[in-house]
Amino acid sequence: MSQHDRPFYTGYFAAVMATGIVSTALFIYHHLWLSDILMAIGVGLYILLWFVYLERALSVPQKIWRDLTNPATTFGFFTIVAGSNVLAVRFLFQHWIWAAKILGTVGVISWAVLFYTVMTILIAGPAVKKTDVNGGWLIAIVAEESIATYFAAMVDVDPHRATVLFLISATFWAMGFMLYVIFIGLIMNRLFFQSVSFDDLQPPYWINMGATAITVLASSRLLAIHAHAPILLTLRPFLAGVTLMLWAWGTWWIPLLVILGIWKYGHGHEPIVYHPSQWSIVFPLGMYATATTTMARIHGFHPLHRLGGGVDSCGAAGVLSAPSDLKPLSDG
Repeated sequence: MSQHDRPFYTGYFAAVMATGIVSTALFIYHHLWLSDILMAIGVGLYILLWFVYLERALSVPQKIWRDLTNPATTFGFFTIVAGSNVLAVRFLFQHWIWAAKILGTVGVISWAVLFYTVMTILIAGPAVKKTDVNGGWLIAIVAEESIATYFAAMVDVDPHRATVLFLISATFWAMGFMLYVIFIGLIMNRLFFQSVSFDDLQPPYWINMGATAITVLASSRLLAIHAHAPILLTLRPFLAGVTLMLWAWGTWWIPLLVILGIWKYGHGHEPIVYHPSQWSIVFPLGMYATATTTMARIHGFHPLHRLGGGVDSCGAAGVLSAPSDLKPLSDG
């Protein structure tokens, strides 16, 4: 069997997402040398995977199209978007502005092409089977929220355009939030009202939590923007409320996902073997730690500071704004 005949996992860029977000978390926690090592690994993986995807697209385009039109696998391609933006934000920590802008541009263009292609196929193509719905669908939300996080982080680099960047970031944040509400409803319906086998509970279900974590990170970064635009002041209480709600919902998922893992591998005696989808466990956990730490710096969320490790997120080379310096929400 040739390498092109083997099943191709569409979400390989989850390895870049996981490596990048753990590098970011370590940077925030001041483990700089280890963070730099993981960043270098993430960059290497990113370049390598682009060659792998492009080689497959040129060699067997019909199989790429088959994966793209299959509702069970198509959303894995959105890891390209999230991986690009996670690395872009990490590059901002190093003040590699142009490299970050290039990756951010790649992320936005990739999202636009993938999002409208996939949505058109889902609407105009064959009816989606209930068994095709899985946690991997939420990678589309992670992709949108990664764009929101990137534009919010760009405010620290270009503060004169804070209002414009805020509006772009808030737009992607809102789109991701609304899509999460829709997709999580479909996923919960699949879990509650359809029989679930051990094989169904694959690692991408951890993105049920990971999607909320990156949404919390994006909204926390929005709350950290220092701009006096009326729209920002108007939306701030709403963002704060939704941030807490999503953080609570994501936290609720963690024990349940652990229990389901015990049920699958303990009760079900499923063998534990490596599969690239397992990076979908690493990324949500790293994102949850990063999001919690960032959220804990926002006025009103200080009790979470100890849960976030008690780390001053301002230490991230000035890239993470100091949310604790914001005025109270009621001050307007």
